[in-house]
Amino acid sequence: MDHSSLSVSLKDLFPCAQFIGADDIHCQACDQHPDASLEQWVFAAGMTPWTSPERDILTAQANGARAILTEQYLPTPLPQCIVPNIQEAYAALAMELAGRPCDKILTIGVVGTHGKTTAGLLIASMLKKIGRSVAYHTSLGAATGRTTGLAAEATADALCLAHWLNASVDESTPAAIIEISDEMLQSRAVAGFKFDVLIFTSLRRTQRADALQARGIELGMNRLLEQLKEHGAVVYNADDARLNRWIARTHPEAISYGMDADADVQGRRLKSLPGEQSMMVSAGNCVAPLTSTILGDHNARHMLAAIGVGYSLGLELYQTVCGVERLQRIPGRLQRVPVEHDLRIYVDGADQADRLAVALHALSKDGTPVTCVAEIPDAATPEQLAAYGRVLERSASYVILTQSRRSIRSGQRAMWQVLDGCERPAGIQIVPNRKAAIDLAIRSSRGGEAILLAGWGANRWTNDLCRTPQADIDVAAELLREFAQEPQNLGSVAIEAPVLKIYRGLAG
Repeated sequence: MDHSSLSVSLKDLFPCAQFIGADDIHCQACDQHPDASLEQWVFAAGMTPWTSPERDILTAQANGARAILTEQYLPTPLPQCIVPNIQEAYAALAMELAGRPCDKILTIGVVGTHGKTTAGLLIASMLKKIGRSVAYHTSLGAATGRTTGLAAEATADALCLAHWLNASVDESTPAAIIEISDEMLQSRAVAGFKFDVLIFTSLRRTQRADALQARGIELGMNRLLEQLKEHGAVVYNADDARLNRWIARTHPEAISYGMDADADVQGRRLKSLPGEQSMMVSAGNCVAPLTSTILGDHNARHMLAAIGVGYSLGLELYQTVCGVERLQRIPGRLQRVPVEHDLRIYVDGADQADRLAVALHALSKDGTPVTCVAEIPDAATPEQLAAYGRVLERSASYVILTQSRRSIRSGQRAMWQVLDGCERPAGIQIVPNRKAAIDLAIRSSRGGEAILLAGWGANRWTNDLCRTPQADIDVAAELLREFAQEPQNLGSVAIEAPVLKIYRGLAG
């Protein structure tokens, strides 16, 4: 459906707003960028604090803007609509101009400090199994139903999200899942949404979020509850203690899921084979087994979140379990390198101490030795780097540090700060060239062991010897095939004595 000719009255949309220069303003488009080229459009001023509103207004006026949406009076001859909060008003206007797509599609929001992407994709897999088509917007990409492989940014603004949701409606997609990032909470980008289901995955503080940021996330979650439709449901992780307390204060009738705490949707661990995990799931009066190649208790909880969504919608348990089992890998989230070999190699984006600990526990909880090729975290404090080192030393059998994000000098400083967190830093191998580090890990491991390539996930990296962007999973697959084809696996003998040195390797 084409909404390009839809005209919106700002007086009707914002009845409490103050109007200057006109009794009402009608528009067919809006934008926060002053250089937009649109017809009958309104410029939302003050959305970006680092620009000059006066200069932006002149640019917008030169580009045909017919009015200004703002929080404060601005010196301009253009009519102005003054609202209490420009971010919320812009989001509401963007959604109105899109034709209120939330009224025409099942809208599901996923929010929390950890696990949003994985939970969102598992929910999409479950609903696609049942409804054959689903739209999603996550940090790993977006789809509108028939159209897949779309780019998606964690910083997407309200206009981009409204266009995505409207395109999903135009393709007759029955349901849409949106991962609500911390940036979206802060910018109020989803303030125009109305949700059928909200999923809260966790509320524990991240390594990089101080108390003020954590409080901001919680306030943003409070606002989201006000955006539930009349029949809307809340699904939350009962194993997260802080989230449990928040739910008890704000929405006590929510549907819970968990593995350790009593919950409406309960998972019980079963004995699993290498490379897969199994659990018995109960929801209401129904019980069903679930098996997945996506490893880790944290991912098991995300599977229960997807089943919890199905439970809130009244779907049969066997349908939701089958839908969750359809998704057998998530790019860059404990993703196994697809090469048949006794050596199991996994790729994960863990670039913080807490995320790294979860990934290492998932691979080593059955006693499997794990070699970890870890990228030095970027934009981390010395304390955070030391915490990263402590996790590596305590949870991995053998550690190889690499650095592809920094200059040589700052990279060296960051490496020493990681080693500051280790009691035995001589046991850590330093290999700046990441391809050489992966090569060393493969040649230093034995059959039956696991290798974790941490820090990059599905993203690509470069080094001084190769300027072509490379992904961990592709490099590891190539090196593992080469290793398997060699006449003698001399590298199958593990390094006996830890020695701090620089390894160049065959790949370097």
